[in-house]
Amino acid sequence: MISAVVAKIPRLFPLMRDARVPLWSKILVCVLAALVVSPFDLLSDVPVLGVIDDATLLLFIVNVFVNYAERRAA
Repeated sequence: MISAVVAKIPRLFPLMRDARVPLWSKILVCVLAALVVSPFDLLSDVPVLGVIDDATLLLFIVNVFVNYAERRAA
């Protein structure tokens, strides 16, 4: 499953530039990605989960955006 999501990462950038994909979804992806890379971590006090939650959230964001944007751009 993770490899399927990782395979979608190269499609993320062309979809971000596609005019058929709604602007609000692009902004939402950017805001959520900024949350993932920000120094403020929701589960940083829990060992191991502090790293896993960021990676999982990032993969989830990519998966949802690419699936949604590809349907909109088709």
